[in-house]
This record gives sequence, C-alpha cells and structure tokens, in this order.
Amino acid sequence: MNEIEFDSFVELKVQDLVSLIIEIKKLEFVDALQYLYESKLYIALVDDSTKIWHLSTEKLFDMLKNEKQTNRLEYPDFV
Repeated sequence: MNEIEFDSFVELKVQDLVSLIIEIKKLEFVDALQYLYESKLYIALVDDSTKIWHLSTEKLFDMLKNEKQTNRLEYPDFV
C-alpha cells in the first residue's frame, strides 16, 4: 500500500471511529475528534508500521476505551 492509499484508508477509519465515539459516548463532533486525536491509539493508527489500521472500527474503539481507562494502549495479540 502506498502512502496516498494508506492516508485515504486511515481517513476513512478515523471517520468511522469518530462516528462510533459520537454514538456510544454521546459526544459532539468536535469533542469526539478531540477524544480520538488526544489518544495513543490515534498516533498508532496513523503509523503504518503498527498495522492496526486493518482492525475493525469496533476493535479500535475497544482499544481506545481501554486506553482511556488505563492510560495504556494495549495491542491485540494478533497484530
């Protein structure tokens, strides 16, 4: 996957993830963006070497929720 494809794919993942944050956490759009952008998960998501971009939106949300509770980003065993 080249850089342009990766960036496009991550952008779609971010959109889906923000939508899920809005739905589940009942946050406004800007607050949902901030919730995601201030996370370790977001930093990992935009780093192609982590390969977490291939995970489902629901799995990414679970990782984010866990990170917010523990202040640690934990990767699934299969990444």
